[in-house]
Amino acid sequence: MYEMIPQDSIKNYIESCGIISYKNNEVHRSDNDGCIWFRDSSSGRSQSDMEYVLNTPKFRHFHNLMPAGTNPVVAFCQLMVLQYRSQLNLDNESGTYLVNFHLWKDVYTSKNEAQLSQQVNFSYSAANKDNFRAIICL
Repeated sequence: MYEMIPQDSIKNYIESCGIISYKNNEVHRSDNDGCIWFRDSSSGRSQSDMEYVLNTPKFRHFHNLMPAGTNPVVAFCQLMVLQYRSQLNLDNESGTYLVNFHLWKDVYTSKNEAQLSQQVNFSYSAANKDNFRAIICL
């Protein structure tokens, strides 16, 4: 029989491991509407900074700890909010919130299977920057 792990336990574990940082800590929250946004890459493809985070082993580890079927974009939003909680003025908040983000909302998964191996790797790529609403737990 499986035992349900309390959500606070997962949050505490993730925060204790040192969450992935966004390039140059360029995570911001709009004063007008509270929308959280991430600065685009200044060189190459604009979405490359977000793709970098999505393709790190640490992100994959945390994403696997989230409930089955969690969208990679929602996982990214959850991790970034936990990482930048103070910077986003969310220190005194707790609970579940519907939060607006402005980011690369379409993430594509490419499966890379090594021949004659049991290893399967996924790589993510992002497209279509727009507003995105995600349920975030603090």
